[in-house]
Amino acid sequence: MYHIAKRLARNHDIYLLSYTKHPLADGVRRKLKAIEVPIGRAMATKNLGLYYVINSPQIYSSIKTVIKREGVDVIVHANILPSLIASKLAIKLNVPNVYDSLDYFPESASAYYIRGRSLVELGVRTLICPALRSSDAIVTPSLGLKKVVESIVPSKPVYVIPNGVDAELFRPLDRALARKSVGLDEDYYLLLFQGSLDVWIDVMGVVKTLRKLRKTMDVRLLVVGFSHAKYYYKLLLTYAKLYEVDKYIYAYPPQPYERMSLFINSSDVVFAPVKKMLMNFATPLKVAEALACGVPVITTNIAEFKVWYKQGVYTYSTYVELENTIKHLLNNLDEVRASLRGYSHSFRETFSWDRLAEKYKEILKAIVQNF
Repeated sequence: MYHIAKRLARNHDIYLLSYTKHPLADGVRRKLKAIEVPIGRAMATKNLGLYYVINSPQIYSSIKTVIKREGVDVIVHANILPSLIASKLAIKLNVPNVYDSLDYFPESASAYYIRGRSLVELGVRTLICPALRSSDAIVTPSLGLKKVVESIVPSKPVYVIPNGVDAELFRPLDRALARKSVGLDEDYYLLLFQGSLDVWIDVMGVVKTLRKLRKTMDVRLLVVGFSHAKYYYKLLLTYAKLYEVDKYIYAYPPQPYERMSLFINSSDVVFAPVKKMLMNFATPLKVAEALACGVPVITTNIAEFKVWYKQGVYTYSTYVELENTIKHLLNNLDEVRASLRGYSHSFRETFSWDRLAEKYKEILKAIVQNF
C-alpha cells in the first residue's frame, strides 16, 4: 500500500490514518506525501491487538471526522479491526470503500503471539469476514488470496494487483562494489534472507541447510530483517549455535528501503524458506526485488510464484532438493546471473510500482463511478 499510495499522492490528496502511540511506532517509518490524520486521545499499550481494541472508539471518531470534513471520494483500508470500522462507516456515510487484503490476516496476525495463536486466528476471522462483506470491492496481491476472498464473499468484485518494485532502485549492480558498500568480503558464497523472521519461516531448515552446504563449499548466510517479539530471531541464533554455524551468519537490523538493493546485489542467491500457509500464497516483495536485481531466488514449492515469475525462481519440496538446488545455482552462478540480468529489464517494466499504481487508480475510478 505504501508504494501504491506514494505514487497516487503525486496527483491526488491522500488522508492517512496515523496510529498514534502504536506499539510499533518506533520502527522504520517511510515518508509519504499524505495528510496525516492522528488518532485523538489515543492510549498506548505494549500489546498490538489490545491497542486496536482499546482505541477503537477513537479510531471510529477519527475516520468519521475526516470523511465528513474532507468529502472523501473513496476509502481504502488494509487492516483488521480498523478495516471493520472503516467499512461500516463507509456504508453509514454512503462512501465507497475498498478492502486491500494484502495477506491472510488470521495467520499473519497470529504471528505476533507465541501462546493462544488459534484463539487469535479465530478472533481475526470474525472481524475480517464482515469487513469483507461491507466492502464494495477487494484488492489482493495474488490469485491464491483472491480465491480465499471469493470463498468468503463470492458476490464481491475481487481484483489482483501483484507486489512490484521500484524500477530505478532495484536493478543489477556489481557484486563486489555492493559487498564493499555493506561491509562484506567477496571470497565466499552468500545466501540472503530478508524480511520478517516469524512463524511462517522455516528457521530450522535454514540452519540445517547451511550446515550441510558448508561441508563442501564456503557458504554463508546474510540475514536482514526483524522478528515480531524477537522470538524467531532468537530461535535462529539458538539453532545456529547448536549446529555450530553461528560465525557464518551475518545479521543486520532492518535497513532503509533505499539500501536494500545493495544487500540483494551482495548476495548470490536470495533464500525464501516460507512454510506452506495461506498467507504465503502471495507475490512477496523479497522475490520481486531479487529478480529485479538479477539475483536468483530459491523458495518453497508454491504454485503462485510460478504463475507470475517466468524465470529465476527455483523451488524445493524437501531439504535434499533444497541442498541440491543451491549447489546447482552456486556451481553455475555466472551463467544463471547473466541470464537473469537480461530478464530483469523486462521484469522491472512489468512489475514497476508506477505501472501497478496506474492499474490501482483505474480500479478506484471504476468503483467510484459505479457506486
